[in-house]
Amino acid sequence: MSSKNKLSRKIDKAILQFSLIEPGDRVLLAVSGGKDSLTLAYHLIHKQKGFPIPFELEAVHIKPDFPNGGDNKSFLGLMEEWDLPCRVIEVPVLERLKPGRKMNCYWCSTQRRMELIRQAEELKCNKIALGHHMDDILETFLMNMAYKGEMSTMLPKLKYDNYPYTVIRPLAYVQESEIISFADAMGFAKIACTCNFDTTSKRHPAREAIDILAIDSSVRDTMFRALSNPNPRYMIGTAESRED
Repeated sequence: MSSKNKLSRKIDKAILQFSLIEPGDRVLLAVSGGKDSLTLAYHLIHKQKGFPIPFELEAVHIKPDFPNGGDNKSFLGLMEEWDLPCRVIEVPVLERLKPGRKMNCYWCSTQRRMELIRQAEELKCNKIALGHHMDDILETFLMNMAYKGEMSTMLPKLKYDNYPYTVIRPLAYVQESEIISFADAMGFAKIACTCNFDTTSKRHPAREAIDILAIDSSVRDTMFRALSNPNPRYMIGTAESRED
């Protein structure tokens, strides 16, 4: 099976299992310009034509105001070739920082997400598709355990509490290595938007820990399956674990 077909089937699995896309949805696709969002863009664009669930697609690129924060616009040509022009929105992420505060990934992510919500409202979209993949979800799980003391992670589907939009992650079953192979085959692996501030992220040690544990690709799949297979009997603090 080709890498293209393999990824397509995994995206189909996520969409159908988690009801990520439903008939009549208008999906706002967040395109950073990197391999993950371009891989997702390619597959969602092509699924519009033959997928059994009818949906509409819009694309938005959020460009922050710091160096290398989306300066490479070569991916916009690809989006045009794929018949989905991408709207570019400039967001003053640095300018919005309060005096004395330092730039960090959380602040940038929050500003980008709020702009996506504004764009979803303007374009009348009810879903926002992000390019997070299986590795991102596993890394977030480890980070939340290590630094927040809770067992939680990114969800394939999450309805906002305060906004009428739902975030979806159709790449939930796709490993990063598969995306890299696909991007290499398609010729857009070198298209990426780099960030000068992502140098001390806690995501890096979480990624290294997963690399150590995952002696082969099946381990990541097993770890992901564990996220939906908790055993309360052996979890501290649950009613089952307190029974004599």
